[in-house]
Amino acid sequence: ARRINRVLVGALDAAFLFQLFGYGLRWYVGGRIPLSNGYETMQFMALCTLVLACLFRRRFPFTVPFGFLLSGFALLVAHLGQMNPQITPLMPVLVSPWLSMHVSLIMMSYALFAFIMLNGILALCIRRHERMLMLLSRLLLYPANFFLGAGIFMGAVCANVSWGRYWAWDPKEVWALSTWIVYAGYLHARVTAGWKGRKATWVGLIGF
Repeated sequence: ARRINRVLVGALDAAFLFQLFGYGLRWYVGGRIPLSNGYETMQFMALCTLVLACLFRRRFPFTVPFGFLLSGFALLVAHLGQMNPQITPLMPVLVSPWLSMHVSLIMMSYALFAFIMLNGILALCIRRHERMLMLLSRLLLYPANFFLGAGIFMGAVCANVSWGRYWAWDPKEVWALSTWIVYAGYLHARVTAGWKGRKATWVGLIGF
């Protein structure tokens, strides 16, 4: 078991370095942060999930397969979505530091929420480790909700700078806000009504 664990950890490190190199190379060639289209945001999300898995693998070993699963899924979405990986200049309206901060915060929050979702599924299947899984979910939930709220705010500022309006009620805006409300509602219920255990698990799944 230890040998298999070492192999998995080594593979995780190699995957992280490979993804980091590819993303950094794209940044260097493009001369900008690669966050301007669907392909690049999926690449960034894959990188975020690998970073989280590397950070938490010592205390929570089950995050190693989580990292492989989520990063692989993000890359699969980029591939199956027929997203164009070609590096092209940005439209002048999108050349704004607010765009990079907005997208990076949103994608980091989604990566954290994805880990919470997998924690919830595992907790429902394996009762023996439920307490440890819920501990990780609580550790991730606060920064995830903060990043999502900050990303929504910066997105509104970016939209005003680029398009002349803060909010347009398009599907991305509406669902990002809806997701934030679900998780913020759970945090409020946790403090006021003592929501814990299975309730927290189901909220994590429904929110995702």
